[in-house]
Amino acid sequence: MVFTASNYWQLLEKDLRTQILSLDAASFEETKYGQLFEIKGVLTGPNGKTLKVCTIWMTEHESKSTKFITVFPDKK
Repeated sequence: MVFTASNYWQLLEKDLRTQILSLDAASFEETKYGQLFEIKGVLTGPNGKTLKVCTIWMTEHESKSTKFITVFPDKK
């Protein structure tokens, strides 16, 4: 399966949950909305290509739930 405009978010969500969420998270900033964390790892897409990524997550103060914020290439 490949990423398409119609299935992109579902495949990305699955890949983030299975490939990234099992890695160690590092707390890096406290905001008025919640605690921010980053998880760095290698993401393998449906085409088999890999990319080092940094993902940002936030545990909200009010709801106590953790939410995905963004993902970008980790060039370090």
